[in-house]
Amino acid sequence: MLDSMFRAALVLACALLWLHGPACAQAYPSRTVRIVIPFPPGGTSDILARTLAQKLTDEWGQQVIAENRPGAAGNVASEHVAKSKPDGYTLLINTVGTHAINPAIYPNLPFDPVKDFTLITNLVNLPSLLIVHPSVAATNAQELIALAKQRPGALQYSSAGSGSQPHLTAEMFKTMAGVDVLHVPYKGAGPQLLAIISGEVTLTFATAPAAVPLVKN
Repeated sequence: MLDSMFRAALVLACALLWLHGPACAQAYPSRTVRIVIPFPPGGTSDILARTLAQKLTDEWGQQVIAENRPGAAGNVASEHVAKSKPDGYTLLINTVGTHAINPAIYPNLPFDPVKDFTLITNLVNLPSLLIVHPSVAATNAQELIALAKQRPGALQYSSAGSGSQPHLTAEMFKTMAGVDVLHVPYKGAGPQLLAIISGEVTLTFATAPAAVPLVKN
């Protein structure tokens, strides 16, 4: 399934670059392509970008590298790509956070999330999973909600930062469940997941590629 997804993304990327990009006058790519990741290593965007970079390197016979540029909830990477030469050699792994949430909570972005980018393809649609540390006496959402209601403010959840998708998902969960759980923001999905592994926090919301290996282990 992943092979089919990346092959479809590759075909569409080539078609769009050939039809619309300045590089269409010569074979693309003729030099190294960079895929910029808006977050630190270890998160879902990082996993996807590095997998895609390897697939494209194998397919094109030209090096494709994944480059982490974390900061400001993804705005650092987005600004960098927006201001790069529009020649198809600097790509961005964007997320609902960088291009939907951030424009709503950051009023003065140094780029236009719509006009300054060209969509190539939708890589994946990922569910968010609720995971807890093994020390938590809950094996399902109902038991976790009951525990949180018994101990208001005693449980903590990690996020990839204030305004990130895990943050908003957890806040929606709190509102719907009527519970009080403390928010502990981290700088990216990698540190967010390390916090649940180490027991610094009791629960978190994470996308499937990052969460499933933790559950299996």
